[in-house]
Amino acid sequence: MMSFFNELKRRNVFRVGIAYAIAAWVLLQVVDLVLENIAAPDWVMKVFMLGVAVGFPVAVIIAWAYEMTPEGIKRESEVDRTQSVVHTTGRKLDRIIIGFLAVAVVFLLIDPFENRDTAEPVVVDKTEPVSETVLPEPTPVDTGESNQVDGKYQDEASVAVLPFVNMSSDPEQEYFSDGISEEILNVLTRIPNLKVAARTSSFQFKGRSLDIDEIGRQLRVNHILEGSVRKSGSTLRITTQLIEAQTGFHLWSKTFDRKLEDVFAIQDEIAATIATELKTRLTPEQNTASTPVDLEAYGMYLKARTLVAARSESKLFEAINILKAAIELEKEYAPAMATLAKAYAVLPWFSDQLPVGEAREQARQWANKALDIDPDNAEALSTLGIVFSESDMNWAGATDLLNRAIEANPGSVAANNFRGDLATRTGDLENALKYESRAAELDPLGPVQLTDLANVYLINGDYQEVIRLANRALELDQTFFSAYRHLIDANFALGDMGQLESISRELESVTGKPDDVTATLSLMIHIGNGNEQQAHAYMQRQAQLAKSGEAWASGVANLATVLGDFDLAGEMLLQAYREKDGTWSFPAYIRLPEQAPDSAAWQEFWSKPGVAALAELRRGYGFNPVAPGFGDGVKQ
Repeated sequence: MMSFFNELKRRNVFRVGIAYAIAAWVLLQVVDLVLENIAAPDWVMKVFMLGVAVGFPVAVIIAWAYEMTPEGIKRESEVDRTQSVVHTTGRKLDRIIIGFLAVAVVFLLIDPFENRDTAEPVVVDKTEPVSETVLPEPTPVDTGESNQVDGKYQDEASVAVLPFVNMSSDPEQEYFSDGISEEILNVLTRIPNLKVAARTSSFQFKGRSLDIDEIGRQLRVNHILEGSVRKSGSTLRITTQLIEAQTGFHLWSKTFDRKLEDVFAIQDEIAATIATELKTRLTPEQNTASTPVDLEAYGMYLKARTLVAARSESKLFEAINILKAAIELEKEYAPAMATLAKAYAVLPWFSDQLPVGEAREQARQWANKALDIDPDNAEALSTLGIVFSESDMNWAGATDLLNRAIEANPGSVAANNFRGDLATRTGDLENALKYESRAAELDPLGPVQLTDLANVYLINGDYQEVIRLANRALELDQTFFSAYRHLIDANFALGDMGQLESISRELESVTGKPDDVTATLSLMIHIGNGNEQQAHAYMQRQAQLAKSGEAWASGVANLATVLGDFDLAGEMLLQAYREKDGTWSFPAYIRLPEQAPDSAAWQEFWSKPGVAALAELRRGYGFNPVAPGFGDGVKQ
């Protein structure tokens, strides 16, 4: 046995085996790097690994049977042992082994992530000038404190999670990589004293190649988290890196190669590491741990969240169906229930396929189910706040729910946004400005937050600021029709017929515009041109549409108030009240009973439970009962 061992040693079989193993390992690292950067299918790497494995016994057999001589390779049996150069060959193999070992050590010392996936999410290039692909200049959020946005964010702990790149061979897995990014973002928002840019803003950089410093400036954060996801069967690779925005310095990076079911632990580890790096402290009350659930249900949930965020009729209905299927698989899945509640709650703002009252009742049921499982679920609390205010007229209850949502998740854009919306509706303009500004600060590239902030300025009579914010929202999304409503309202108050007609011409070429935008613009142009008879005739047609269910009664009531027809407005408001449609409560024009003391229908509406309480709240905040008419803004 010893003689066989010695013969193996003499023929350099051991050296060849060691050299082959080390060289193969280095080769596989290089191949893995190259294949990831060219997004090659997973099977290509498997073929390389199989080839390397098959080659090992072949190399050992050749080392045993053949010998390298000055005349070339010969069979070992043909070489005279007195002339054998195996010792010289052995020393050469030693040097080769040392060389490959040095390369291997370099690979081990350098974190693999430093050479992987850093270019896919966003190209960090400090020398390349930013081209025309840069998003429009962000609008500073004016909260009455100088330099709040442009200076403050550089001194606070703040981070944006960019959408992770899908490195899987299946493009359908895109929702999974996006979902992982969003889930990490959601965990981070629960960390106290950490500002996290909202999904709407950070996902605008998906697929773009911009300088990290520029992204940080536009999102008003001082750190960026980016990475990639490769999902293959039951295996998962997530690569992440945390970058200091101003310098491009990599604070932390890591590659996770785990089983798919470990995805929840990975998310928590990433969030905890970021909290440590940014020197924020987790308190016992702030639980950021994720609860493992059925993986198929989790995949459905991730896909549905992306659909709900898109805010379109078809995608909301698709999300509702997917979330119901996910809950069938995972009966106690509180996050899926909360997202389902949110989908139902916002549906009436984007679709008339389901009656407002029915949609809001579905939202109530699913939000309550989520809260039964997780009493601190911020999304469920925020959604229930919408139902309490717009369906129940329970203003105190809605305030309590939204305050709880913010306490549970201070970084929630939805909770801050909905709290600001509620303050706007109750006439508490100080808190409206506070919470809408906070939402816009968290989501600086979100058109919704900009126009909801514009609502506060509209009621305050700062019409130039309304126009500025609305135009900024349209720069971000030309199909965001709520911004057109704000432009129409502001220019109507300013008496600018030229701008109203310009908006009308612009909207003629836009497809998919909501009927209420066209209706509002048409009526205001009639009023501005002094066509009172045509305006009243137009309103009567709109009222008939509302009575037959083809138009929203609350929207028609709003237009009738603009026209000064308070009897019709009161009639439409009573219909909206019966339908549990509280969208009329935005007080741009429908303000207080004092607007029409002689209109029986108007006064009857304001005497209703919940509505009368709203009037008292508005009076308590000193709310102005006089709504602006055509050109009234010029007089201010």
